[in-house]
Amino acid sequence: MNQSGYRQVVLYLVVGSLLFGAGWFAHVAYQGRLFRQPDRRAVLKGFRFTSPLLDVELPEGMTVGNEHIPFSFKVESFVQTLIKSGSARDIAVYYRDLHEGPWFSIDKGTEYNPASMMKVPLMISWLKRAETNPQVLKRAFLYDGKKDMSVMQNIQPERKLTPGRRYTVEELLNFMMRYSDNNATAILYQEMDTKELIAVLDGMDVSNHANEENNFITVYGYSGFFRILYNASFLNREMSEKALELLSHQDFSQGIAGGVPQGIVIASKFGEHAEGLNQEQKQLHEFGIVYHPEHPYILGVMTRGNDSGRQAGIIRDISRMIYEEVDAMSRGH
Repeated sequence: MNQSGYRQVVLYLVVGSLLFGAGWFAHVAYQGRLFRQPDRRAVLKGFRFTSPLLDVELPEGMTVGNEHIPFSFKVESFVQTLIKSGSARDIAVYYRDLHEGPWFSIDKGTEYNPASMMKVPLMISWLKRAETNPQVLKRAFLYDGKKDMSVMQNIQPERKLTPGRRYTVEELLNFMMRYSDNNATAILYQEMDTKELIAVLDGMDVSNHANEENNFITVYGYSGFFRILYNASFLNREMSEKALELLSHQDFSQGIAGGVPQGIVIASKFGEHAEGLNQEQKQLHEFGIVYHPEHPYILGVMTRGNDSGRQAGIIRDISRMIYEEVDAMSRGH
């Protein structure tokens, strides 16, 4: 896509979400790469959320020893059972072990509206700017409260911006990522040069293209954001840490967090979208890193159905199943 067309897509992505409250639209087809076996692992210590591990790619479903990921078929069978029972119309899953690199996906080609999950690249854009000018995070902007962008959110933020108050960029990032506040998102976008957002998408090796009137993303495509953050391969180490720390405070306990033991750190972002004459068609997704003590991993679940509460339960159940499998493997069971 040429730069002009690319810019139009990104503008549609942002303006559509901020003006109509329907979430951020993006279609990301993460560029395929030749599978290659890792020839070395280099990990620096002393960082809580990131690892500068080389981002090696193994064949899907295979471990370093060319064995199948033992629980991938179990998860796929569970997903098919859920779909046959009518719990959801579509379910896509992405899993990646961040210790060794094996991964698998279920229905990786189906596209979804990422909605609020596209707040992640906006956060990254601000942190990229802060790499060269840390004082950017201390700049303050007024929230006048003339239009409440959060009223259209089905899952309401626990905390919202107060009209008439000024907030620093750092505070706005916290409201946007922790509470998924659309008002904070609107301010941060308005003060961000669109060229910088395009540069972020270019630099993270993602490409956008319009699909009819909306833009969509696959579960495999979205995984790139978290892989790059974890490996600190776009933002520097300090800002990658900051990004994942912000994501670790997300206030959404119904999904991935509900499937892992208390005390396990999760850095994640959820997104919701509704469409149809009566908003009866629901999409609910969550993507994040689960910091298992021995084997941290990426988990993404995207769902389409007609009951967001049931879909949250699906994300939670898949999260629980995968955590238990990873934990059993780490204990040698």
